[in-house]
Amino acid sequence: MLEPCTLEASGTRCAAGYWTNLCVRPDYRRTALYPRLVFTMLSGAAELGMDLVYGAIRRPDVAQGHLSLGMQKIGEMPVMAKPVRPARLVSKHKGFGSVFQQVSAVPDYLYAEYRSLRRRSARDGYVFGNSTVEECEPSAVAQALRAGLESEVRRPLTAEALVKRYHSNPDGDAYRVLSVERSGVTQAAVVYRAAVRGRDVRTVVIMEMGHMPSEEHALRLALFELEKIGSQSECDVILCLSSNLPMQTLLRSVGYMKSNENYVLMMKPTGRKTDFAFPAKIAGWYFTFADHDAF
Repeated sequence: MLEPCTLEASGTRCAAGYWTNLCVRPDYRRTALYPRLVFTMLSGAAELGMDLVYGAIRRPDVAQGHLSLGMQKIGEMPVMAKPVRPARLVSKHKGFGSVFQQVSAVPDYLYAEYRSLRRRSARDGYVFGNSTVEECEPSAVAQALRAGLESEVRRPLTAEALVKRYHSNPDGDAYRVLSVERSGVTQAAVVYRAAVRGRDVRTVVIMEMGHMPSEEHALRLALFELEKIGSQSECDVILCLSSNLPMQTLLRSVGYMKSNENYVLMMKPTGRKTDFAFPAKIAGWYFTFADHDAF
């Protein structure tokens, strides 16, 4: 499956295709069917006017298979995680059962109290908003999400594109926008959603986030507020994927850590003549869960 999309950087755009899924029956995976599907997809993408096929793969064996067929590795991106209820998260992940999950309430309460002390930060002049995408100011949110990313390869984000992208998701839960305003202007925003993973691990997933120039503090406040929201909604962990190194640094500074999940970002030009420059290093790309909504 290939999703047609547009990529832009430094005012230049190109038509691309995002490789979303590859489905082959188990008894056919060691045949020539897999490479034939891939090569047919690449040639078809060129015929449809696409300059590039790209994708992000979490499973190492699948990533290696893609690379062996000519995809070029751009770089790796860790999924950053922040436990909200660490004891319950461990008990669920290890399958310890309901008794251990009940016992975990005490250490998780103490952890929450500790985190609440860490969350106390200067909020003078900042106003928080938490709404659906339809209820927010999409143009202001889009501007905050893309500020400072002009030279990185990314998908364009207008007010209309924001509303269309986050209108609904396959699980049925609404995407929400956590915004931070000062003097009536949106200074930072976080788009997030709830998701349930294996063994009933309840997560809050950060789709993407951003802040206006010199307003990193506003985004920090938004992340602290999101942790509070996650705690109130019985969340076990908050997850975030971002190829942006400054964002990864910011996440670590507020308590996020690398999880055991890692995505490999890769690409394959289709051979069409284009003036668009495809950076070979991940520092030239901006990629988040907004581009890969699968958990």
